[in-house]
Amino acid sequence: RICSHIVSDSALQTPAVLAHGRIVVLGGDNHRIHEEVIVAGGILKEGRFVRMSVGDTKAAFSAATGQAAPDFVQDHLAGLWPRYRDQLLAALEARMTERTKNLEKFLVERAESEVAKIVAILTELERVIKKELTDQAPIQLAFDWTPDEKAQRDRDLNALRRRLEEIPSEIQRESEHLRSRFRNPTARLFPIAVTYLVPERAIMELQGGRP
Repeated sequence: RICSHIVSDSALQTPAVLAHGRIVVLGGDNHRIHEEVIVAGGILKEGRFVRMSVGDTKAAFSAATGQAAPDFVQDHLAGLWPRYRDQLLAALEARMTERTKNLEKFLVERAESEVAKIVAILTELERVIKKELTDQAPIQLAFDWTPDEKAQRDRDLNALRRRLEEIPSEIQRESEHLRSRFRNPTARLFPIAVTYLVPERAIMELQGGRP
């Protein structure tokens, strides 16, 4: 997908080209743990591509109007495409690498947040089972159970005791599984669009040079 937008001369002095890409971050178990759209680009100065910083890229893109550049301008820029195609893609890949590195702390925090949730759930289950076993002890002694009722009651209580015994190891197992999911993240890049930003003065210059 390719489009163009006119920007004011105060925003850009020369045309710029931006590449948009979708990054998908996979965790240690190849489970998708993050996804977002990134953008990178540079100005086209005398036919050369000069990469812009993240801040300059955002500012230039924010200055884009809803008005498309004239066809002759788009044709001119498209003709230069072979000169800066590889550099533009390299800028997008570099932005992906930067963004993935910046996400590392966020992903560690997210992993610990997920661990805290599962620990809280299983700890609450542990509390409920202990209370159930404690509350049922007097009842077990108070009633004259039939053999079948007593057998069923014993099976139910034994099942609760087994579940209670399993909880500590389950907490450990689930915690490690969640941490491993967010460990050693890898990112994949999917380019999705190219946007040209053309200042008004560049349109006038190109128009003046037309035969």
